[in-house]
Amino acid sequence: MSESSGTVDPSGETLKGIYEFIKHTPEGSLRKMLCTGEMTDAHFRLLLKLVKGGSDTDFIDAFNKSDMGKLRLNPKESPLRDRFWAIVRGRLAATGLLPTGGKAA
Repeated sequence: MSESSGTVDPSGETLKGIYEFIKHTPEGSLRKMLCTGEMTDAHFRLLLKLVKGGSDTDFIDAFNKSDMGKLRLNPKESPLRDRFWAIVRGRLAATGLLPTGGKAA
């Protein structure tokens, strides 16, 4: 379990499912689901850029390493890099896409 986000470390299969979900769900629906709280529209656009600009393997590697992989960031995106994955993990967990370490009562 990741200490900072309360999520379990997801398997490659789980991350591939998240990648496919993001890639194939209409942008408007994804935006409504994910853009709330700390996850701004800028974070959302960067997530889409990661998913649509690379393969599932690239996404999984970037997710696991908490980096941007091969993605080149423009000057407006660079400040988002520091907390990007923590924010994305939190939103994915809040929407049920990313498993959490919570136990059912």
